[in-house]
Amino acid sequence: KFTVGIKTGYCLQNMILYARINGLGFDSSYRNKNENRAPVTFLVTVDQYKRMLPGPVFVSGDVKRDTLSGFLQEVKQLVEEMATRIVEDPSIIDSAHHANEVAMLTEATIIVQGSDGWQPLFFMIDKCLPEVGAILLVWPKMTICLCQFHVIQAILRWQTDSGTSEVKPKLSRPAKYLILWAFRQLQRARNEEAWKREVELFRQRLRKIVSKTNAYHIIRDYFEKNWFCGEWRDLWADIGLPPGHNRDNISTNNFTERAFKLFDEIFLENRANKSAYRLVLIIANEWFEYFRHWQPDHKKRPGAAYHQMILDGHRLWNSGYAIQDAGHDDQGQRVFKVLAEM
Repeated sequence: KFTVGIKTGYCLQNMILYARINGLGFDSSYRNKNENRAPVTFLVTVDQYKRMLPGPVFVSGDVKRDTLSGFLQEVKQLVEEMATRIVEDPSIIDSAHHANEVAMLTEATIIVQGSDGWQPLFFMIDKCLPEVGAILLVWPKMTICLCQFHVIQAILRWQTDSGTSEVKPKLSRPAKYLILWAFRQLQRARNEEAWKREVELFRQRLRKIVSKTNAYHIIRDYFEKNWFCGEWRDLWADIGLPPGHNRDNISTNNFTERAFKLFDEIFLENRANKSAYRLVLIIANEWFEYFRHWQPDHKKRPGAAYHQMILDGHRLWNSGYAIQDAGHDDQGQRVFKVLAEM
């Protein structure tokens, strides 16, 4: 029953500076972290450039509602205590945040003077009921968002999911696309009145997309049971988002997924870690320090720029002027030669 929470002053200050404005990501990873498959739970946010920054970490073999709520309650208390200390003595602000001292003091003051203490803008999660319950135990009125990517993934995989013995209708790719489009329109419902109107439109569209009556009823019942129910509806529709936000702004849990990908690739070197104690030492001594000492001060390039860069790279690779196929080496591995002059 190994259970530990890990934090530093720096990561608590990340929570103060960005959570109220940019929200939080909350997720657990089981794979290759320790010998007991005890999941690692990350609490993360993003900075003004939309780059992921770490918050406190929880390692436990028990990630049920009550243990997760205990972790979140402890984090809330620690953040509020840190905010009080900053208001009383701004010199304790971590050197990594010196460029944002004014904003840090402002956010800390909001926490100290607010009647409800630390209030993140939202929590972005995958479809995990214990996480929902844990968050609401600590913040009963918190906005919780389901990751759009995982919503779409779940809908697409439902047809091939082997978890039930139910006979599921086969859908063509165009039919799947149209169902997702109709579901996306339904997500735009912003209040109860709009929901009643949009859900009826969704049913009408679904009936046109799926011509067979039996198939229509099966698919409709799937959505009614898994997505329109009280536990989940307000977590994926615009009806559950803060004022001024919609699903185009708050969309996916990618920044939390990015944290786990970075942790596995850089800190675990894409190897399965076997020791829980080594895991804790890596998080405490290396994970937080990596971000403390690497603080980009510029915006990320637009997605279109990255896309064009990839296209240019493929064009250069295939041109024959930069890379040449040099055959195979003694061990049968394919070798490419990078030309010195172009």
